Amino acid sequence: MPFISEMYPPRWRELRRIKLAQVNYCCQECGVQHLSLRQNVKTGEDYLVYLSIAHKKQYQTWMKEADTMVLCQRCHRRYDRQFRRKHKALSHTPVGYAKVYAHDGDREVVAGVTATYAELHEVVEALPDGTPFEVHLVMNTAIVGNGHYVKQADDDIEIVREYGACVGFPF
Repeated sequence: MPFISEMYPPRWRELRRIKLAQVNYCCQECGVQHLSLRQNVKTGEDYLVYLSIAHKKQYQTWMKEADTMVLCQRCHRRYDRQFRRKHKALSHTPVGYAKVYAHDGDREVVAGVTATYAELHEVVEALPDGTPFEVHLVMNTAIVGNGHYVKQADDDIEIVREYGACVGFPF
């Protein structure tokens, strides 16, 4: 997924620098150092190692207190494989796109932007219990539905209010 700044907490770059310093600028999986020079085993070309912050639960990038680890890009890709299309059996009916906004204290943050029902379910499943959230369904660049919800324990969803296409939304 590309970096979308609105999906991250304020001062994300500063938080990233702090996390890198805490682990002495080394990948927590393989131990490689940040900005060290390595060689691609397939092409033989040199490349610079870049460390990033991996979220242990996908779709929690917006949470300042999310459980994270520092990984090089190779280890990060390997770690994220577990999240790829685990719900292929679910319907992949396009909804235009759905934007999920989580309420984090006094601010509203983008928790995810999804193109399918399966991805939307994944974003909602990743929310901590008790998190109020909104779903904006957008088709042809127009919001066609808006729902306000609270994620409860056991993945139950409390409906606060729904409008338009969100009425009776299949959670």
